[in-house]
Amino acid sequence: MSLLTRVAWGAAKALGVSVAIEERAAKLSASAMAARAMPDQSLWNQFQRVAGAVTPAQVSSIIREADTGDMARLMDLANECRQKDCHLQAILSQSEESIAGLEWQLKLPEGARAKDKRAMKFVEESLRACPDFLRMLAHQSGAVFYGSAVSETMWVKKEGKLVPGTFVNHPARRFSYRPADGAFIWRDQGMSWEGIEIQEEFPGKFVVSHPRVNGDVPCREGLVRPLVWAVTFRTWDMTDWLKTAEMAWKPWRIGTYEDRADTESKEALENAAKYLTTSGWATIHKSTKLDIQWPAGNSSTKATHAELYSVLAQEMSKAVLGQTETTQASGSSGYAQAKVHERVSATLIESRAKAIAATITRDLIRPMIEWNFGKGYAIPEFELSTQNPVDLASFASAIGQLVAAGADKIAGHVSRSGSGTVR
Repeated sequence: MSLLTRVAWGAAKALGVSVAIEERAAKLSASAMAARAMPDQSLWNQFQRVAGAVTPAQVSSIIREADTGDMARLMDLANECRQKDCHLQAILSQSEESIAGLEWQLKLPEGARAKDKRAMKFVEESLRACPDFLRMLAHQSGAVFYGSAVSETMWVKKEGKLVPGTFVNHPARRFSYRPADGAFIWRDQGMSWEGIEIQEEFPGKFVVSHPRVNGDVPCREGLVRPLVWAVTFRTWDMTDWLKTAEMAWKPWRIGTYEDRADTESKEALENAAKYLTTSGWATIHKSTKLDIQWPAGNSSTKATHAELYSVLAQEMSKAVLGQTETTQASGSSGYAQAKVHERVSATLIESRAKAIAATITRDLIRPMIEWNFGKGYAIPEFELSTQNPVDLASFASAIGQLVAAGADKIAGHVSRSGSGTVR
């Protein structure tokens, strides 16, 4: 059965149509591998606006809905939070791009044969020639936020072999978890609750990341829940802060009226107080009086909106990067503290890079080797280098200073005496 047939059958299955499958394992043609397993969606069906004026009760409702396996609205809320909060966008981008920007290599196990090395070289050259490969890596690193990431490999034929021509990164809202067993499935609007297990139905067609973030059940994995709450808290805080700022920069209008003032005069006074700052003028009855006072400055710094806004940003930085100093300087910031925080962030990036590398090896490198060369070949491991490059200028300067201080004479003496070796 060709992949195109699988696509048709998968769509029919998702819509609840019973289709007999006579042949489950068939050779995949190059034209079939180049076809999209998951079609494009109309723009109106790619997202829903949910967070315009979201309330705490609505956020809780969306999260409870995701706990049933239906992730679409939570993913929409997550994207809106990212688009409205500059700090969240910055730290997520830092996490994702720092992984996508790492140098990478393929590594064979010890004892690899010459033919294994030739196969590895072909795979490496093919991946480096793929223009969307780094973009796919960045998309996969986003799984830490959403809980999963899916990229579809568009295979093309090159020199008689199948290689990735490009990758299609699919939005997280198109995937859910089957209520019956928690399986990860593709389920667009209108598809049955059974959905399609894409890696089972389309082997070798998808790169799928499921990072271990909080150790909960799969549908509750990822940083999306705490970060969504942090952003909504910041949004509510910013709304109140802006209202406070608007009030703070407007004069107080205090109206008084005599006991003999009639109802019409009182209403006119109230309207004058309400609209005076807009028009700049007002008329009032002589039985009423309007006083204008500018608020005095407030030097208090306790429990301000700015403090809450900053604290929530720091909490988001801790969740994504493991630290705060690389994004926000604190009152106790110093070089030593900043270096400690930088190492914490580097440790997290290294851990996430290893997880993505294992996914690439499983979902991309292995199919390339087995389809093009056979199962008798060794599978090279995909590795992302997280080591900091050596600062050659500083290293050369340090060597020069050591030589000037007589290090070459010390080394020569040690070498002649045979008491040690300088490396």
